[in-house]
Amino acid sequence: MATTNEIKLFGNECGCCGGDFEVVAGEPLTLYQLCGAGSHATTLRIGEGGKAKVVFAALEGGDTSYTFRVELNGAGAELELYGLFVATEGDRCRVKTEVRHNVPDCVSNQVVKGVADGDGYGLFDGLVYVAPDAQHTEAYQQSRNVLLAPTAHIQTQPQLEIYADDVRCSHGATVGQMNEEEVYYMRQRGLTKEAAQRLQLEGFLQEVLGKIDDEPTREKFTAKLLAKI
Repeated sequence: MATTNEIKLFGNECGCCGGDFEVVAGEPLTLYQLCGAGSHATTLRIGEGGKAKVVFAALEGGDTSYTFRVELNGAGAELELYGLFVATEGDRCRVKTEVRHNVPDCVSNQVVKGVADGDGYGLFDGLVYVAPDAQHTEAYQQSRNVLLAPTAHIQTQPQLEIYADDVRCSHGATVGQMNEEEVYYMRQRGLTKEAAQRLQLEGFLQEVLGKIDDEPTREKFTAKLLAKI
């Protein structure tokens, strides 16, 4: 278990992508995870007044799964969770998040974006749980996905399990194709179809990459992403 201001776990290099973290007031946690292949789990327990931001990217390919479990255990606890995954030919990528609001007056926000190409398969399974006494909860969850081929598939399962009545909670999910009108517009200005699609994908995923405040880390994530797509 660790308490720290900033941790960067690069699974491709260190062979790990996970951990167990305790977050307390006055020591905000920023966690960047470039997830490696295989099966990995991260657990966060956020106490009163604690704040945590997690940004992860699942890009390694193959048969992989990533689980994020978060417990908001003290009033004023806050979570920001941003992630992206890319599944190309032969890849099977599963992302699961479980955010549990166990006490009143906590906030969580999740944004997970996925891209699938070839016969790639992606799954987002997200649960937000609000306990019976967790009044004044704010919990938001978004799953946005793009398919690049007719044989690609992404399944998204956002879930709200709410047992309190004074809350503000929402979730949303989309799975669609690239905007062909935008691609056409860019091709009229001299870009190839591949370059136009790549530019559109970069813009789609920038909402997640832009949450990485540390510039060298953001560049590392971006380079891995560009190599994948």
